[in-house]
Amino acid sequence: MKFKILPVLSLLLAAWFLLTNSMRNPNNPPLAQTGAPGETTCSTASGCHTGGTFTGTVNISGVPDTVEANQTYNITITNTSNAIRAGFQLTCWDGANAMCGTLTAGTGVNIGSGTANKKYARQSSPRTLSGGSASWTFTWKAPASASGDKATFYFTSLCSNNNGQKTGDNAIQSNKMVVLRTTSTSIEPAQEAAVKFFPTLVQNNMLHLELLEAESGQIKVFDLNGKIVLQKNLTAVNDLNVNDLAKGIYTAHIIAAGKIATKKFVVE
Repeated sequence: MKFKILPVLSLLLAAWFLLTNSMRNPNNPPLAQTGAPGETTCSTASGCHTGGTFTGTVNISGVPDTVEANQTYNITITNTSNAIRAGFQLTCWDGANAMCGTLTAGTGVNIGSGTANKKYARQSSPRTLSGGSASWTFTWKAPASASGDKATFYFTSLCSNNNGQKTGDNAIQSNKMVVLRTTSTSIEPAQEAAVKFFPTLVQNNMLHLELLEAESGQIKVFDLNGKIVLQKNLTAVNDLNVNDLAKGIYTAHIIAAGKIATKKFVVE
């Protein structure tokens, strides 16, 4: 009897090992890994996933550039990459870097509570990419008011090789800033400011920007961490030197004639 039990135990242990390893990559990631100001990502945090060279993008959809106070939005996070499996994490902060709005779980998504009342939407289980993408959907309710009348979504997605370990994986990250429209908002950006903005791929250090409905305005350029890296007053026609910006993806907010336009560009 003893010798018959041993093979069964061995099979059970092997099955347990395979199951737990498959769930480790990645599953319910630790909080505060969104790349928001003061936060790391799972590629830069000590003891987390490293060594990967996957390329791709992580994008947010379902939330417009201008959101209405107290309205609920269905948000979808999508990883488009050459990875095998993926996970994600997202938070939303206001202009004072405080939690902004209310996140509600969706299928395959749970909400974690961090320090300083910060909340995080994250995968409760990883997704295998199909056709080069994987996505998760959940909801966010805009607050009644927010510091700076703005909200910034910070989000990352882990690109995994599905080896059951923390090796050979890397994170991709992005952010999206939106304007919160309330009855007290000084700027009414219901319509996008009319601008001419090019190139979106900057290779010669110069951005050209024209205000089509105003003689003056302002531009603020944010990096992927939501930090303002360039801020200038604008005239009707502008050539902006971005030589001081490191290579990467940036978001420009252009305010003119009481309206706002959001443009993304890449510095190479």
